[in-house]
Amino acid sequence: MKKVSDGEKPHYLGHRHRLRKKFAINRTCLSDYELLELLLFFVFSRKDTKPLAKKLLEKFKSIRELILADQSDLKNIEGVGESSVHLLLLIHEIFNRMLFEKIQESTSIASTSQVFDYYRNLLEQQKKEQFRVMFLNNKNKLIAEELMHEGTVNNTAIYPREIVQKALNYGASAIIMVHNHPGGDPQPSRQDIIMTKAVKEIVQKLDIALLDHLIIGKNNVASFRDIGII
Repeated sequence: MKKVSDGEKPHYLGHRHRLRKKFAINRTCLSDYELLELLLFFVFSRKDTKPLAKKLLEKFKSIRELILADQSDLKNIEGVGESSVHLLLLIHEIFNRMLFEKIQESTSIASTSQVFDYYRNLLEQQKKEQFRVMFLNNKNKLIAEELMHEGTVNNTAIYPREIVQKALNYGASAIIMVHNHPGGDPQPSRQDIIMTKAVKEIVQKLDIALLDHLIIGKNNVASFRDIGII
């Protein structure tokens, strides 16, 4: 490594200035690794961030996969410390809240692309199963969204009557159920189908509609409504 002599500025300082200027003039012209370089400036005040930016993209293949990555996977990358992990998790959380705000502002929800996008970003990289439910009014507008259960990699205990009780508490007229398959395959299991049909049978008796059950896998979503199960 070249030693910086007294009075000589490290080479990356000029690069940082040029990159910031390039971003200010036209941010869309930056490559993915250049955007990551800029982002990492907020963590590393005196370091060339290009090697780490390229390493992260090489590992996670895209900015989206990087932002969605689990913190344990991020920490396994040499050069990534707590501050870098926190920054990436912060961006992920902000992005999730932006997507959720769109859902809240929607006048009617029925397994729209907005719902797909939100839950893919929330659950796609989770290492444990989560079972979540959206509770909607009679115009299919969101009343509330809750995490009902979080389980192991291949098992989540779901009790239909708990879902029904929550729906009654909220005065919901419809629900959308969502859970993830950490293994990556979004196709419903036999247990998924049995549980979904049990919930549908109970809620129908109470004039509550089960609009859909979504399963989030790796880069894909399965909809029970689209498949024809409900």
